[in-house]
Amino acid sequence: MADSSSDSDSHLRSRFSRKGPLRASQMHTRPRAVGEVSEKIHKLAHTLQDTSRNLKQVDEMLGQYREYNSDQTEAITTLKETLEQSIEQLRSQRLSRLSGVRSASMSSLCASDLDTTAGSGNRRLNPTSPLKDYGDLGVNRRRRSRSASVRFVDEAGDHEQLHSLHQSLRDLTSDQLRLNDDLSRELAYRNRTEVETKKALQELTARLDQAQQQETVSQRVERRLQQLEQEMRTERQQTERRQDHLGHVSAQLQEELKKRESKAGEMETSLKDKLGKLESEKGQLKEELERYRRRLNQTEGNRETLLCQVEDLRSQLIKVEEDRNHLQHQVSQMSFQSQHENLEEQRRIRAAVERSEREKQDLERQIVELRTQVNQSAMLSEIDDLKRSLNQKDREKVQLAEQLEALNTDLEKRERQQLRILQQVKDIQARYEMCEKERRQFESQNSEMGQQLEEVTQEAERCLTELRQAEALRLEAEKKKEDLKSKATETVKHWKLKCKKLERELHKKEESVSLSSKQCTEALKEKEELKCQYQTTVQQAENLRKELAEVLSRRAQQEEELHLREVRLTEIQDQRLELEKEVRESQELVARLQGELQRQVQLQEQLQEDRERLQEEIVSAGRAQEKSNDKILELQESVRDLSAGRAELSSRLSQEEKSNKELRRNLCEAQKQAEFAREELSSAGRQLKMERDVHQRELTDLRSAAQTAKAKHERNIQEMLAHFRQEREELESHIRTLKAELIDTKSLVKSERQRLEKMKIECDKLSEEMLCGREESAALRCKYQLAAQDMEEKDHKLKKMESVNQNLKEKLNSLETEQETILSAIETEINSTCQILSRSSMEKFKPLSGAAHLREDPHYWLAETKTKLHWLCEEIKDREERERKLHIQHQQCLEQLKEHKVKKETEKEEQHQQISKLEQQLEEAHRDKKGSLSGKCSTQGETGLMGHCLYPTKLPASSELLDRTRRRDEEMWLLQVSDLPPSPCNNTSACASSGL
Repeated sequence: MADSSSDSDSHLRSRFSRKGPLRASQMHTRPRAVGEVSEKIHKLAHTLQDTSRNLKQVDEMLGQYREYNSDQTEAITTLKETLEQSIEQLRSQRLSRLSGVRSASMSSLCASDLDTTAGSGNRRLNPTSPLKDYGDLGVNRRRRSRSASVRFVDEAGDHEQLHSLHQSLRDLTSDQLRLNDDLSRELAYRNRTEVETKKALQELTARLDQAQQQETVSQRVERRLQQLEQEMRTERQQTERRQDHLGHVSAQLQEELKKRESKAGEMETSLKDKLGKLESEKGQLKEELERYRRRLNQTEGNRETLLCQVEDLRSQLIKVEEDRNHLQHQVSQMSFQSQHENLEEQRRIRAAVERSEREKQDLERQIVELRTQVNQSAMLSEIDDLKRSLNQKDREKVQLAEQLEALNTDLEKRERQQLRILQQVKDIQARYEMCEKERRQFESQNSEMGQQLEEVTQEAERCLTELRQAEALRLEAEKKKEDLKSKATETVKHWKLKCKKLERELHKKEESVSLSSKQCTEALKEKEELKCQYQTTVQQAENLRKELAEVLSRRAQQEEELHLREVRLTEIQDQRLELEKEVRESQELVARLQGELQRQVQLQEQLQEDRERLQEEIVSAGRAQEKSNDKILELQESVRDLSAGRAELSSRLSQEEKSNKELRRNLCEAQKQAEFAREELSSAGRQLKMERDVHQRELTDLRSAAQTAKAKHERNIQEMLAHFRQEREELESHIRTLKAELIDTKSLVKSERQRLEKMKIECDKLSEEMLCGREESAALRCKYQLAAQDMEEKDHKLKKMESVNQNLKEKLNSLETEQETILSAIETEINSTCQILSRSSMEKFKPLSGAAHLREDPHYWLAETKTKLHWLCEEIKDREERERKLHIQHQQCLEQLKEHKVKKETEKEEQHQQISKLEQQLEEAHRDKKGSLSGKCSTQGETGLMGHCLYPTKLPASSELLDRTRRRDEEMWLLQVSDLPPSPCNNTSACASSGL
């Protein structure tokens, strides 16, 4: 509001300042009430404009807020899509890991869980206005008319809204990050629970297998073999994948090593080329320095000649002037002094020129005196000769002064050019030193890169050796597993054959049961022996299980080792990326060096252009020398006096030669440093080659060691095969003995077979029941996990919604308070304007009933404000119509005044013409009278009396005419003022009349 009031005040001041100054009487006549009302109206108009601007800004802010809401909904939808994609990726990864085995927790994460977010994303945030019901915004949506809107300048609330919007956006981003973290944690937790459930299921299966002790050995062995085959298949698939991955990684590492070697070679070649270029540029710079030195020597010789010319011209000036000896002494002293005393010489020369000018002025004065004398005597010819001689002398002096100034300017220009050349040489030397420093830094970086490459190659070789060892161990484990499988299959086949043979023998024994009653006791003994053998086979099976458990533990260790190696490979890849970044930085440095080289080339081109300019100046100086050679013959005497100056110049030249020698020494040192850097580069290249040879030798040694390890492994496998063959033969012999013993026990086997069949049927039933129970338990677990996850998600969403609701409530409270303050300010201003306008208006404002319960009602407040604004609009319209009428009257008055003015001017012109005609007639009569009475001396008194009589008659006539015109103007003015009504326009008309 303060800003709006200040703007309106400034506008009013500007408007009132445009009007002319009013008189005190007119200011008193003007009614004060009308002035106050007009000021208030202007203020109200400006405040309304400011409020309209503020409300426009608020509308824009609301539109931005809606856009932010739409952006938030879009971000939520994108998050939902990303979550769905991540869920699908996790599903695919788990399916690939488990290879067909379904996990219980995979069905927990579904896209349907995020439908609530989509529903909430489509929610629309309504504006916080208590005066309107926003229930059906989508159907009936009307825009606010911007013409009849009241707006304010105070934008603090808008800034606070922006700040709150930014805070809400930051909160949303933080919530999104937290959601991502929670999702990752939930996924890790689910993976762990899946692993734990798998372990629990495996333990349950093992316990169930142990519970089925009454099953036959052959069935257990077959089941165990099937499980082993499944595990071996999965392990083979995993090992094949890992082998493929390791082979791919090894190929990538080899390719990267090759690329790095090629890059290192290219870098070495590029460095060598750059060093060669730098050496060539050094040579070019040396040649250019020598050329510059020669040119400096030439310019110094030209400078000496120019100094001689200057001194010759000075001697000529001394001859021309009166004080020749004095000026020659000064010039001889000035030649021994430094360059800074040249200014003093120029001042003295100027003093001499001024003296000559003074003498010239004296001569001119003498010439003037001579002219006066020549007027008396006829000596014009001699004066002309003197003038000509003086003019010639002046011209010669001016020419000599111009030549001196030109020579001085040439000397100054050449000195500046020499200083520029020296500065350029210094800049070139500094840039050369900077290039050498950067080259050294680049060489150190290259050495560091070489060391890092060596370390990376060593680590890669170590990883390759470890991978090879892991592959060898894996192959050994696979071979052992295959041997165990073959042994198990062979034993199963032997047991099957034995069972078949036993069945045949049992059939035979059934025929001989009646004959061999005595052999029953022996059969019982053999049965006990068979039980013992059965126990031994059970023990062997347990031993096999233990061996399989050990193999699985080894396999787990191998997997952990492979995981560690994969981590190392990732670290190596990170190091490789860092090395690539460093290589890029080195390339950027190379690009910078190339840019600096281009700059140096540009500087060289500029120097060449400067050389050409110097050559042109030297040619011009040579021409000047040819012109001044004629003068030098006349001025050889002055050259002897300048020998001391030449000695000083020779001393300076010797000093400059010493400095040039020092520069040459510095250049030699720089060349030595460059040669030393080349030697270091060559030694570094040799070291790299030696290290490569050493690495290749180590690789050959490692390959030979791997081959020896493979041979040892094959020998061990052959020994194991021989051992297994011996065991096989022993088992076959034992089986033969059992065959002989089982021939007598066929009768007992029949009964046992029947029992076994019954037990099989019961075991099958139990196994079916167990499978059904497992399926039901798995389904119940899945349902439980889904319900638990749904509950957690719902709790999390409820917490988020509560936090969002709290934030929205706080925002609503703040917006309501801001709205109340704004509305109260609007109401106070509208009331003040209504009171001000009601003072001077015919129809005073009648407010509505001011009951307490009605004031709190927003609809009542809105109706009251509308009535007030309507009343204000009508009052303003009435005032505008009045002002328009007054303006029309004012224009009519002005037109009438213009017409009267034109008439008066025409009358005045006619009167002036009449007066001028009368004056002309009077003058003619007066002249005629003077001409007639000039010869008469006796009648002078009579003519004087006639003149006295005529002039008074003429003056009163003209004065009477002027008085009449003034009286007419005043009468017309009074009539117009009496006809006009009392209004502000009268003041303006009065001002216009006063101006007229």
